[in-house]
Amino acid sequence: MPLTIAVQMDPLEDINIAGDSTFALMLEAQARGHRLLHYPADQLTYEDGRLRAVARPVEVRRVE
Repeated sequence: MPLTIAVQMDPLEDINIAGDSTFALMLEAQARGHRLLHYPADQLTYEDGRLRAVARPVEVRRVE
């Protein structure tokens, strides 16, 4: 059963894909058919006892 996985990390254009473990986890999750969402730390809030994030769908690929 596919999951929707939200990932908090730096802007994707700023990461070093060769050494970023979160990027590697995202690649593997995507390869297994899961849906990925990305949000930066400043988009995570806590309101009325609930965590909320402004997240965007993302697809990742290794480009060297």
